[in-house]
Amino acid sequence: MDKCHCAQVAFETIVETAKSEGIDYREIIERVNAGNTCTACKSYLIEYCESRLELLQTA
Repeated sequence: MDKCHCAQVAFETIVETAKSEGIDYREIIERVNAGNTCTACKSYLIEYCESRLELLQTA
């Protein structure tokens, strides 16, 4: 799973927006209401964002 179908937003878009705005990815998730409608993607979304941002910090 690579996007929230309810909010029509790709997980990578959330990561990129958080990076470019210099804010926590959870703020972007809340802003676009990702993972909150049916919640099927929520665990995948959190895991994706945290793993992508962790990789960026160690690079």
